[in-house]
Amino acid sequence: MADKFTKKAVSSSSDADAWKDTLVEKEVQPAKVKSDVTYRQMENQLASLVSQISNLGDSKTALEAEMAKVKAAAEA
Repeated sequence: MADKFTKKAVSSSSDADAWKDTLVEKEVQPAKVKSDVTYRQMENQLASLVSQISNLGDSKTALEAEMAKVKAAAEA
């Protein structure tokens, strides 16, 4: 069975994206572990992951450049 999402409260804000702050209960199957999440929290988590991926790509590029220099020095 898939995870179940149930709206817990209605947001009182009138902003166009206020729905992003609506509290939703997430029930995970099969262990029935429940946690409260908002769409905005998930957006922030995604942004953090994207940032980490970008930083890892930069680190990978720098490490590969250093590896090429080490290989060149070792083969000289």
